[in-house]
Amino acid sequence: MAKYGKYVALLVAGALAVSMFALGGCTTPTPAPTTETTSTPVVDLKLVTPGQLTVGSDTSFPPFESMNGAVAEGFDVDLMNAIAKEAGLSKAVFLTEGFDTLIPTLKAGGKFDVIASGMTIKPERQKEVNFSDPYFDSNQSIAMKTGATITDPKTELAGKKIGVQSGTTGEDWTKSNIPNATRVPFKTATEAFAALQAGNVDAVINDLPVTVEIVKDKARGLAIVKEIATGEQYGFAVSKDNPDLLKAINDALAKVKASGEYKTLYDKYFAVQ
Repeated sequence: MAKYGKYVALLVAGALAVSMFALGGCTTPTPAPTTETTSTPVVDLKLVTPGQLTVGSDTSFPPFESMNGAVAEGFDVDLMNAIAKEAGLSKAVFLTEGFDTLIPTLKAGGKFDVIASGMTIKPERQKEVNFSDPYFDSNQSIAMKTGATITDPKTELAGKKIGVQSGTTGEDWTKSNIPNATRVPFKTATEAFAALQAGNVDAVINDLPVTVEIVKDKARGLAIVKEIATGEQYGFAVSKDNPDLLKAINDALAKVKASGEYKTLYDKYFAVQ
């Protein structure tokens, strides 16, 4: 056997090498499959009624919102419906609320999701709610009976009765600029103008675009005697604990503007005839 010893040794060594190679192949760890994970932002619009936008509004503020029987109509109504559609919701449903209670009711929750009521963005209100991007530029105005004129409101309206809508920027402007006048607050703008028409107040200070709409009716015998440049901007108000809804409204508003639908609605209500 001696002469075959080296060959046997070589065969054994080869077998061992093959065996070790095979074992090594079996024990080589298999890489774990890689999986890509994507994080999708969680969107919670916190809607009072799922699938629709419930809107709180002082629905006596034409041409932004007014009631035609049981149906709300106006610029804000059409715009909010367009925004709701862009946000993937079925519609915007308007609920009537007194202007001066809109913000407290929104903060309390459970009644409506957003305020659309020709509401001016101002610091005092921003402490209570979040506002959307501005959607309308406005000023104030002084209306009186046809034929009246005003040059200096501070002196010429001192001691006069001035009708204002309670809780509005028109009321704020009157307090700051005509301190010697008697302010007569009304729940709605239309009530203030009815008082002016009846001779119960001497003037009404109110948002310009609304006043323009009201004095169009020549039978009222009213006219704008002065425009007051205040640089106000309207926004939609949303609860501070509903950031997803605010973003959805801003995104939808931007799309409505970009598509030209905003201009179509603006021209419908505010174009000079």
